[in-house]
Amino acid sequence: MQNLGGAVIPMQINTDKINFLVGDEAILCSIQYNPALPMFSDKMLGFLEDLSRKLMDDKRSRSYQDVMSYAYWIRKSSLERIKKSYNTKLARIGRGVSFHIAPSNVPINFAVSMTSALLAGNSIVIRVSDKDYEQVSIVCDAMNELLSGKHASVRDYFCIVRYPHDDEITSQISAMCDIRIIWGGDETIRRIRSAAIPPRAIEMTFADRHSIALIDSDYYMSADKKEVAKGFFTDTYYTDQNACSSPRLVVWFGDRIEEAKESFWKELLLLVKEKYRMEPVVAVDKYAAFCGLAMSAGQARLQSDENYIMRVRIDELTDNVLDYKHGGGYFYEYNAKDIEDILPVLNKRCQTISVLGIDKDNVRDFVIKNGVQGVDRVVDLGQTMALEFVWDGYNMIENMTRIVHA
Repeated sequence: MQNLGGAVIPMQINTDKINFLVGDEAILCSIQYNPALPMFSDKMLGFLEDLSRKLMDDKRSRSYQDVMSYAYWIRKSSLERIKKSYNTKLARIGRGVSFHIAPSNVPINFAVSMTSALLAGNSIVIRVSDKDYEQVSIVCDAMNELLSGKHASVRDYFCIVRYPHDDEITSQISAMCDIRIIWGGDETIRRIRSAAIPPRAIEMTFADRHSIALIDSDYYMSADKKEVAKGFFTDTYYTDQNACSSPRLVVWFGDRIEEAKESFWKELLLLVKEKYRMEPVVAVDKYAAFCGLAMSAGQARLQSDENYIMRVRIDELTDNVLDYKHGGGYFYEYNAKDIEDILPVLNKRCQTISVLGIDKDNVRDFVIKNGVQGVDRVVDLGQTMALEFVWDGYNMIENMTRIVHA
């Protein structure tokens, strides 16, 4: 859009290939001229509060744990508590248009990214995956109902779209954005970065990463083993280990390691066989990943539980062991004598450490003391998929605002 003598002329964007899930062509072409809103504006807090209610009332949501978790996360009391944790004495306002490239492997991620941008005071343009996830439809249906009714006053702040990989469209939207948020693999990020953003625009990228779990065997043996299995299943199989926060490596500590392992994997197998559908190609690909590691390292031992769980026992942790990762229940195992043993895998690609029976503060202090270049989160086992406004080291809301200083 250009301003010529006071007349506003919409920016021309090729919309022939764009499928609008929320918003329309007119909104997309004029969205950059929306006024920025204050951080935690009443307008967006009210919208998200009503979106939470509508999602919880939708019977379809009950079939999707991620949708229900998102709806619970954005309820009024939750957002008010989050707001109080921020320094609202600083005058923070949105930067303008936020352009989000959502990942293809975590259906509800687009809504999480959107929420951070809205609370920061920005308009949103989100490209969602071509995969036909019902979770996306559920959220977009609820949004459309609200934006055509009670919250019509903020309708022009929303565009959620699908389009095939198209450099022209990505470049046109990038050219008008003030924030670009890219969720995806390293190659996706490299490709999208070829599309220029304005000089004052900022970019946040969420690249390929992996995560690990630390378990104290003595603590595990006195824990509720079924609950531990449920938590670990949520961390891993719920997304087929496709989420960066899903543990790929399990590191065991303590004096009862072999006993704990036998119980842990047995309980998990029972749950996996009940709740997880194993595709034949996944089993083949997991074996191929193991062969790749074996040819590289030469000291890996495989144990497979009916292909539902493949465990690769390794005797040494190296900085490249997780280059041979795979999903669908493919895990590396290591018996540690000391926490110092895990340092080689805590490189820039390591995102989350989940713990059971190990103090989170001690692990965080260990990371800081050793100047670890990776690791942005330390959480309890079973909580790696928890929705948060701080991700990959970014404070999402603050990063999407600017400070008006007087």
